[in-house]
Parts: sequence; C-alpha cells; structure tokens
Amino acid sequence: MKKKTITYTLWTSMALALTLLMSSCLGSNDDTANTPQCAIVAFSVGNITSNVTVKKYDSKGNATDTIVARTILGSDIYFNIDQLNGYIHVVDSLPDWVNITRVMPYFTSQGNVYAKQNEEDEIYYPLSSGTDSLDFSKKVELLCVSTDGLSSRTYTVDLYKHQVSTDTLKWTEKTSDLDIAGSSKVFYADEKVFVFAQNAEGEPVVTFANDDDATTWSVPVTIPVDGGSITYFNNTFYGLGTDGYIYSSTPAQLAATWEKASSQTVTRLLAADAYYLYAYDGDAIIATSDLSEWTPQGTSNLDMLPENNCHSTFYTSNTNSNLCVAVMAGLSSNNEKNGVSWYKVSSQDESPNQSWTYIEVTNDNPYGLPHLANFSMTYYKRALYAIGAESGNYKYLYRSEDNGITWHPQTKMYPVPSKLDAANGAASIAAVGKELWIIQENGKVWQGSIQ
Repeated sequence: MKKKTITYTLWTSMALALTLLMSSCLGSNDDTANTPQCAIVAFSVGNITSNVTVKKYDSKGNATDTIVARTILGSDIYFNIDQLNGYIHVVDSLPDWVNITRVMPYFTSQGNVYAKQNEEDEIYYPLSSGTDSLDFSKKVELLCVSTDGLSSRTYTVDLYKHQVSTDTLKWTEKTSDLDIAGSSKVFYADEKVFVFAQNAEGEPVVTFANDDDATTWSVPVTIPVDGGSITYFNNTFYGLGTDGYIYSSTPAQLAATWEKASSQTVTRLLAADAYYLYAYDGDAIIATSDLSEWTPQGTSNLDMLPENNCHSTFYTSNTNSNLCVAVMAGLSSNNEKNGVSWYKVSSQDESPNQSWTYIEVTNDNPYGLPHLANFSMTYYKRALYAIGAESGNYKYLYRSEDNGITWHPQTKMYPVPSKLDAANGAASIAAVGKELWIIQENGKVWQGSIQ
C-alpha cells in the first residue's frame, strides 16, 4: 500500500477542505472528542548506536583503524520545548561521533503529529511516537494538528552535534618555586590560581599565584580543612573540617582565614554548580543554595560516589542560559577497574532540577572514565579534560564532549606535555582563563591553549 501523505497549505482559505481531509486521513477518533488543542508537550529520542572508527594499539605501539559500536542512551539526551517559537532542541550538543540519520523520536502531543524532512517540501507524513525513525542530520519540521482539524502548530526539531576540531594543543613549560606535596585541587578565582595540597609534613595547605606569572607562588599556609574536600561555590571556598562541619573562606582572604559556614554535618563535600553546593551526609546527596536549608538530590548508587581525588565542574547549557550541567568524578574503592563519573542538570527553579546520575560503564558504553591515579578534571572550551597516571605514568589527556558519559584519550592533536613524568609527583589540570594549566608537585607548571 502506498504511504499516505497529507499536504497542509493555505490554512485560512482551505479550512473546509482541511476539515474534510482530517476526517478522511487522520482517521476516526471514536474514543476521543475532537478538540482545538494542538501542541507537542514532551519530546525525547531512543538510544542511538553509531559505528565509529578508532585507533587500536598493539604492544609495540602500532595503530590500526578499528570500527566499534558506541551507544548514547536516549535517557541521557535532554530536550527543551520552546512553545512560543516552535523550537525543540537538545539541552547540550551531542558528541561529534553520533550518527543521527536514523533516530527514533518519542513524544506526547495534543493532536496528531506529522513530519517532513525538506524545508521546500510541503508534504507531511503521519508520525507515530516510538514507531518511525527520522533523519536528524538536518533540522526536522513537525506539524501538530488539532483533532478537530482547524488548528495547527509547526515545530523545528534540532539535534545538533559538536563539530570535529582541527586545532592543536601545545604546551609551554615553566619552572616555579611552588612548594607542595601530594595530590592537589586547583581553582581559578579573582585572577589568581589557588592550589590546595599538602606540605612536606602532610598538613593541608593553600598557595596561590597570579594568572600572569606561573613561576612565583605564595608561601604555603596551613588550613583547618581537608584540602582534598575543597569546593568553590558562589565566589567562596568551602572545605570539610575534621568535626564534619563545613568551613568557608574567600579568594579575597587568600583562603587563609576560615570560619564555620553551616550547622549541617556531612561526610563528604562533593561538587558545586551555579546554583547549589552538594555534599553527602551518609544517606543521600544533599544540596544547598544558602548553607542553611539542605534538600536531597539523589539516593541511588551512593556506593559509587567519589571517595578520592573528587573533582567537579559545571558549565552553562549550550542552549539555555538558565540551565547548567554539573559533573563530578574521581575514584571509588567499589570500582577498581574504572573511575566514577556523575552528572546532573540543574536550574534555579525547582522544576528542571534532576537528581545526580551515576554513569555506569557497560558493554554499550565501554568508554567510561578510566581508573586514573591522582585523577583531576576541568572544563575548557566546551569539553571536559582529565589527566591521571596509568601504569605509573601520565599517558593521555582524556576528553569528554558528552557530560562525562564517554572519555577518549587524545594523542597527536591534544597530547600531555612530553616531560610530564609521574615519577616527579602528582599533577593536576585546571582551566585558567583562556589556557589549560598542569601543575605538578615538583614545581613544574605547563601552560597550553587551543586557539
């Protein structure tokens, strides 16, 4: 049987004809009364599996191209529906490797939905939720028609992707007077680079340098909080004291003066985004915007929360400035094979807020975060970057363009500094303005940028 098509043009002059057309082509609505409502009120897509060519290396370092299947879960792709402008779009752009030529849409609508692929085409095809796949390599136009056939609304659906970059990353090595020991956490605030680490006696300390001089650092000052717990939220540093309370300091205080910030006791400080500070109280991930009132933000997979080298970052959604994506990652004693990575989408309004989601490494997603000793992570130019030691050395700079779901080692275009040697101590990576900095406990600092 030839596939039905319906053409909708000249609505104002063809109302009667369209009413008859709806009666014959939209099918009878015996169980649903005809209504004038027409709107797509929810939209999502199914899992997307793509064949991707990757480099595989043998024991001698020789590379061969291998085709592997990668899957991004539909549940990890979020959409906004702009009813005013008829625009449905992903909250954050998809990874560049995703094949979006055959994607299954799911939707809830008031009225019947039709689709066309070409802007110049006036033919709309009946579309069923979860039944017909579409080619989203171009913007797709959908038409929602009320069941009485007299009202309609068009929507443009956009599944845009990251573009493959042709830039390269080059490093400049600096020798500094930095005097720290062990793993560190690095923050960029008030045109200064703050490093929280330990001194030779194992005491938590903080030191800083101006962002225009990576060679000269302040004398490390001991602090009354765990340096590995430091989180930066709302222009303030927060750290966990040995008594389980949270203490705060500011860049203006050079992170040297600390005071109790909350009556809430917690087990771990985890992350922060534009709206909330997150902690673990032993029963749930909890969040606060004012250090006074705390609300639950997740109770699942708590055994996979980062215990060591916990780093977090956040960034504004590419498509909605009122939403931000937060990612936290690190190491857990319950996962010796991989690192652990979590993410959430948050907003100042309660309705779009989501619980933290643990990104499980499965056969469908073999590109989870590797287990990296002295792991650290930052956000730089629309991607996450991470480093850590593997088999006793810093081999790769890892990058994620899908909110920490998949991580891929960078080789020729984005290498780690050639002289970055794990034998010289732990290193941390951080975004400092328009640059990436790698800071190592032996005092070496590498600065790099992608133009």
